[in-house]
Amino acid sequence: MTETTSKYADFEGLRERAVALRREGLSVRQIRDRLKVFNNDMLHRLLQGEPAPEWTKRPNAKDDVRAQARELRLQGLTYDQIQVELGCSKSSISLWVRDLPKPKPRFTEEERLARMQAGLTALRASQEQERQETKRVARESMGDLSDRELFISGVTLLLG
Repeated sequence: MTETTSKYADFEGLRERAVALRREGLSVRQIRDRLKVFNNDMLHRLLQGEPAPEWTKRPNAKDDVRAQARELRLQGLTYDQIQVELGCSKSSISLWVRDLPKPKPRFTEEERLARMQAGLTALRASQEQERQETKRVARESMGDLSDRELFISGVTLLLG
């Protein structure tokens, strides 16, 4: 393996270099150019958890909202919960907190499946209730049928 190939195959070594450059105060673009890493996903994984230097942050009217979003994310809230709390878009929240760790799932896999099953059971029960109501209304609107009318409708269904 050549020196260049091994240099980029070593993720941890590359991460250490990227973090060191970040701590020196370089922007993502400057780090990209220095390390010759042009894949944005890889670059962000290398810098994950490292805050941007102050000089790269543009002054923004929503700095206080951004700080609140980061705090809520650290408390374990999801994007949806943060959106409800702060009233800002999920795309903004994503940009503000994407370097923070994801919250642990609120439910275990078994609990999630049980909740989903309970929801499906409730849905099926309401559908069955609606079906029964439709049948009752149809039965009442038809009234009583004579034996001849029942026979004709049965033959029609059989041959139709």
